[in-house]
This record gives sequence, C-alpha cells and structure tokens, in this order.
Amino acid sequence: MRLTNHFIRKKVKGLAEQAGKRQSHFCTLKDAGHILVLFNVEDKDIVEPCLETLRSQQKNTKACVYVSGDTVPEMDPSYMVIHAKTDLDMWYMPVDEIEKKFCSCDADILIDLTRGDNYAMQYLLLKHPGTFKVGARSSELDLYDLTISVTENADIKHIFGHILFYLQTIRSK
Repeated sequence: MRLTNHFIRKKVKGLAEQAGKRQSHFCTLKDAGHILVLFNVEDKDIVEPCLETLRSQQKNTKACVYVSGDTVPEMDPSYMVIHAKTDLDMWYMPVDEIEKKFCSCDADILIDLTRGDNYAMQYLLLKHPGTFKVGARSSELDLYDLTISVTENADIKHIFGHILFYLQTIRSK
C-alpha cells in the first residue's frame, strides 16, 4: 500500500535547498567521459535517439528509466530501471538498494529528461554525488547546476537539443 507523496516531496525540497549550497563543477560535453540520463519510460522512443547522439560522440552513456505502470516494457538491458511498484517504499522513496546502485553510477554530467513532478527521480538526482546536473525547469525548486528554461509544451528533443548546445558552449577552467 502506498501512502501520500507528501514525505518525498518534503525530502526533495530539503535536498534542493542543500544542493544550492554545494559547489558545482561545470563540465563541458568535450570533457565529460560518463553521462547519466534520467527519463520516464513513456518517453523511451524519443530519448533513445538522444542517447545515440551522445554515444556517437564516444561518451560512456548510461540511462536510468522510471516506470510508473504495472509492468516493465522490454528495453535495453543496460538501462537501470526504477519501477514504482517494486523499487519505492510506501512513502514513494527509493529503497536503499536502489539508491546505492544509482549513486554508484559514474557520471560527470547527469541529464534529467523526466517530466512533471517525478519526486523519486528528483530525489535520486539530488542524492547522486555527481557534480554537474542539467535539466529543464519544471517546478519552483532549483534542482540543477544548469537549468534550461523552456515553454510548458516543449518536447524532449527540443530540451535535449538545448542541453547539448549549452554543454558544447560551456568553457570550464
């Protein structure tokens, strides 16, 4: 039985406040060796070409997919799957095993392509030790080191295109 998402929402808000105080280390796309991309399973067909774009640039690209439905559809076995039915506790928090597995993934850049208030993925993103996190603003919370402001109806390909542009434009010291 699942209860309310009040507790995870509160936890994410606290983590987001702490994240604003941490030291960011900007990373260009050129300098990044490992990239971790987060997305919802509903967007798999849109995101997979984006992942191929990163792989074609010789980036070690991993994906973490959130599945909210009853069954996990067939997908690339290398993807880390976060299944709401089995990987979240009754407070919608990721179980310890999932959090540890996620946080152990190497990532110079984390790219969040999830949409809406996906608190479980926001929680994992904020807990990850990676030092450069990128995504589109979807709430009042400041979750990212590089936030892309887009219109409400912007699609994932559009957001990903902007993220790539800025990652290629950034100059790090």
